[in-house]
Amino acid sequence: MVTGLPSRTLRAQGSPLALPSRYGSRVRPLPPVKGTIPRDAPSVYEVDTNGKSGTSTLTLDGNGSSTNGQSAQASSGLSKQDFAKFVQFFRQASPYVEGHRGKTFVIVVPGNVSANRTLLQSIMADIALLHGLGVNLVLVVGVQQQIDIMLRERNMTPKYVGGYRITDREVMRIAIEAAGQVRTTCEQFLSKGPAIPMFRRHTKGDREVHFEPALRVISGNYITAKRRGVLEGVDFGLTGEVRFVLKDDIRRQLDSGNIVMLSNIGFTAAGEVLNCNTYDVGLHAACELDADKLFFLHLDEVAALNLPQWLPLSEAQNMLLGKLQNSISAQQMIALRATMDPRLPAEPASAYGAATSLSPTQLRAYQAMKREELVVDLDIWSAQGFPTAVSTCVVACCRGVKRAHLLDARIDGGLLLELYSRDGVGTMISADFYEGIRKALPNDLDGLVALLDPLEKAGNLVKRTREELADLVPSFTVIERDNRILGAALLLDLGQTPDGVTVAEVGAFCVDPIYRGSGRGDSLLDYVEQDARGHGIQRLVLLTTRTADWFEQRDFRWQGAAYASELLPLSRRARINPLRNSQLYVKNLEAPADDHVAPGKRIGF
Repeated sequence: MVTGLPSRTLRAQGSPLALPSRYGSRVRPLPPVKGTIPRDAPSVYEVDTNGKSGTSTLTLDGNGSSTNGQSAQASSGLSKQDFAKFVQFFRQASPYVEGHRGKTFVIVVPGNVSANRTLLQSIMADIALLHGLGVNLVLVVGVQQQIDIMLRERNMTPKYVGGYRITDREVMRIAIEAAGQVRTTCEQFLSKGPAIPMFRRHTKGDREVHFEPALRVISGNYITAKRRGVLEGVDFGLTGEVRFVLKDDIRRQLDSGNIVMLSNIGFTAAGEVLNCNTYDVGLHAACELDADKLFFLHLDEVAALNLPQWLPLSEAQNMLLGKLQNSISAQQMIALRATMDPRLPAEPASAYGAATSLSPTQLRAYQAMKREELVVDLDIWSAQGFPTAVSTCVVACCRGVKRAHLLDARIDGGLLLELYSRDGVGTMISADFYEGIRKALPNDLDGLVALLDPLEKAGNLVKRTREELADLVPSFTVIERDNRILGAALLLDLGQTPDGVTVAEVGAFCVDPIYRGSGRGDSLLDYVEQDARGHGIQRLVLLTTRTADWFEQRDFRWQGAAYASELLPLSRRARINPLRNSQLYVKNLEAPADDHVAPGKRIGF
């Protein structure tokens, strides 16, 4: 994705607020809510529903109702001029709908987001829609801000040491009360069903319709915790650390079609109630459930970092390590690197010497600490002023979560836009899709010959001599792993067609059979397309006899026999053997963005 995005300054009551420019005109400020947030307080931000200033703007009054005439019209029905966009969106979203169905997502809503009733209501509306689209959902809803507000209302001062709250008996009672209130509010929003007239319009039958709550929301004692204890002379009281979540019980609820809601409340084996950290709960839930995605909704604390839309895990790790380089000891740095090593065993090595690929130094660091203890240590990140949500996303991906998303809670429909649109609106942290992909070097020639030779003998690729391949090496892109070439693709600039379109040919595209089906082919093709787009190529062409299906699924379109096609420059057509009867497949490329970066720095288009 695009890196180094500029930010623009918005003002709310005279105070500047920097937000990433990729949000465009979608986010505009309203006066912030101070003190206790009223039941029907408006959102901190009003949201332009179509991204164009001055049209279809959603503005809520004190009762949560639309005050914009055009928006009110949209709520009662879709205008005819928008029918085409509506259909186009559904068609473009359909692959994502199918891809996300049956997957497990953990969504963390921290206290500064859940404290805004209108934001929370909007998020719960998206949650209900995701559930209806077949996604298994675990919600983790925090209450830190609500606890602080309730303490001040009772003339008590919130007490923190580092990033952790000191929880005495009275604070624990308030934490339980706050968690119960927020849970009930979420259940309220998720219980609202469709309007009866709308429902009857699309169903048959004359019987009277009675609705139960729209969704089943299940919560309980799913979090097993332990006391944080006394650290450096500070007794944290009833502040807890998560030991594990009851994953089997949660999965049974998800399999039954229920939404599972977790909170800050954990329980010890002795039946004691503890006040846990929301990020800790979300991390354990995502890792232990082997979630497909982990979402952290956020406000300014993450938005101010101006992160790119895609952050490879390796770069995210380096960002974290660089942030702490001069702030922790060398031993802590070794331990930190160990916690972010994906090769870590599920449990520490036993006395019998469980097999591990860690070095002795890494293993000692690992055995001395809990797996995610240092990365999620709130004291460390609190001292740096760095959002815990980001560090938690990184360690979640290191521990097996496939994708972690950071999403601004003020974007109306942000969850839907992130999941069902091509580019999304948040920041995704994931394993590096382009790991090992690079331009070929002269010393790759032997590897290329070994990779291509079997396919040339089978007639899938045009036979080239070693000398011809040597001349073409600078035009190859390869996938390398452990000094072995696993895949390759040739990109040749063909110049312009008679109609002035700049064309490049993709050739010799292959992946070692052992590694097919691992997604490497898609990553390689995506990398090559980015490279072509960055060089001003407008059309990619492919000549093939055996692999058409794979490329058709990736938007290449059949254009008939290659030797007779006017979509190729004359010089290229002259070199085609008609007896081979290669078929031509074409893919038109979008123009690169103004801030286009090197290939491998964004996903997809």
